[in-house]
Amino acid sequence: MKKLSALILSLAMLAGLLSGCGGGEEAPANPLTTGYWVADTMTMEGTPFTNEEMTSVFGSGDSVLTLTFKEDNTYSAVLFAEPFTGTYAETETGWDLDMMGETVTVSLADGILTFTLMEGTFFTLVNQEGTPATPGQDPWATYDPNFTLEETYAMSNFMGLGRYYIEDDVLYGLTHVASTDGSLGATPFYMKGDFPEFEETTVLDDRGPTHYLTKIGDYLYYTLNGNAICRMMLDGSGQETLYQGACDYLFTHQDRLYFTDEDYRLVSTDPDGKDLQTVVNKEIYYPYFISSDWLIFQDDADNESLHLYNTTYGIELNLTDEPSFHPILDGHYLYFTQEIDGRFYLSRMDMSDPDNFSFEQSENPLPEAWFMIGEEYIYGPSNGVTRELWKQLSCTTEYVQQAEMYISADYSIHHDLDDQGYIVGKTLMSMERNGGNSFP
Repeated sequence: MKKLSALILSLAMLAGLLSGCGGGEEAPANPLTTGYWVADTMTMEGTPFTNEEMTSVFGSGDSVLTLTFKEDNTYSAVLFAEPFTGTYAETETGWDLDMMGETVTVSLADGILTFTLMEGTFFTLVNQEGTPATPGQDPWATYDPNFTLEETYAMSNFMGLGRYYIEDDVLYGLTHVASTDGSLGATPFYMKGDFPEFEETTVLDDRGPTHYLTKIGDYLYYTLNGNAICRMMLDGSGQETLYQGACDYLFTHQDRLYFTDEDYRLVSTDPDGKDLQTVVNKEIYYPYFISSDWLIFQDDADNESLHLYNTTYGIELNLTDEPSFHPILDGHYLYFTQEIDGRFYLSRMDMSDPDNFSFEQSENPLPEAWFMIGEEYIYGPSNGVTRELWKQLSCTTEYVQQAEMYISADYSIHHDLDDQGYIVGKTLMSMERNGGNSFP
């Protein structure tokens, strides 16, 4: 169990908190022991948070803090899903609670209980009848950041804008080389010796650029022009628009769609585009689940740093200090780029122990923030290095000449770019046979 002081520090990193409920006012001989107490408001390091701010993040005051007192001078508490038990004793001004060897104070006035963790940081609680629900489970019980290679491929393709998808020897994706715009097409191919040969392309959607191609069941999902989420069958039939409005970062998790809306809040729908829910109610970038209910994202308001966030309990931790981009989990290592003095450096963090996120950084800068991770290589702008030599990944050119856009166990796709960043060629490579050909 984490020390109380460490928990307080973690709480100070949370952005937006707190809510409350109504309460009873009975005053028995010991006014603490009837019912239980639940958080209504909070002040963190002198900054107050309203009832509405708390519920928007955690759903209810029970998710923030509950206190239950017994006549034998023992108590139980759940503070941001961390359970505590201990003893309490009455003082002249209230009660002292022993919490993991440290003393915290509570006072009662006009039916409002004030629970003080430290100077400037306290909760107000109101009384509820009955007993609280079963104390929240340990949120770290679901924390298991250990991606398989297939999961790393998927995250790499997502961070690369998801322009392509390959299934059953059909290449779905960009059909146009003149710029970054173009149509969504399906191009069958077959291997002729070591090299892929392409058949005629069928245009599936010519209404504008498509990104974040992903699949649930029989449907291919994608964003269109950054203003709609669409789906279709792989043969192009059944095309429909599920969501209309500015959108970005579309991905799937546990058979639901996740994407950012016009305000870059993370939202979610079912596969039919219904049951819209807000998941993270603030401006974020690069959101991606690294475990069942643990997200990585970049917090724009916090110096563009990376954050770790639990969607069940609303717990949020800052991971980096510098502006950080393009996170990709490989095994239990999180790779990302950090911007320092206008250049990007490849960095990685060991995510296996949340009490000790160890950090390393590359020796050489990159001209761009993005990269992709394959089975043997980490690909950066215009070149790559073996995974063991990731710290040596660098690029000496002033502009990107070649960009990896898709990677899987069987194939990779890269774009050739001119000095304006326009696409002048596209190549599908066979990972097994090490042969490639350009495609339309």
